Amino acid sequence: MSFPPALRAGNFTLRLSLGVTMAFIGITAYRDFVPFVELVTDGLGGITFLGYVWAFFLPALLIFGGVFLVIGRYLVLAAWTGGLALASVPIGMVLKTVMTGLPLPDMLAASYPVIVWLLAFVIALKTAPDEDAS
Repeated sequence: MSFPPALRAGNFTLRLSLGVTMAFIGITAYRDFVPFVELVTDGLGGITFLGYVWAFFLPALLIFGGVFLVIGRYLVLAAWTGGLALASVPIGMVLKTVMTGLPLPDMLAASYPVIVWLLAFVIALKTAPDEDAS
């Protein structure tokens, strides 16, 4: 399927901005790793170990998903790595509400922007050029 040039340019802009931002967020999480681990594991109680493990994987998933999205290749890997990374944020925030008793409206308000990111991610993947076409 061939897309008009304007749609291809718009898709490239979306993929570039979203992918580079995801990669930079992952790089920054590794750069400031101790505060990031504290943020992820805070209030998890008995499953703090899972938070530590996830704190190592989440930045890598963001970096790989972002890079694959920018280059427009390996879109299946981009969908899995970036989608898993982005989807885990609101899930983790609601899990913290369950584990700690933090107010749900506060956690939901913090997770809404990530849901917008997920929608933009899906749009970028759906309108990306076919891998077989080029």
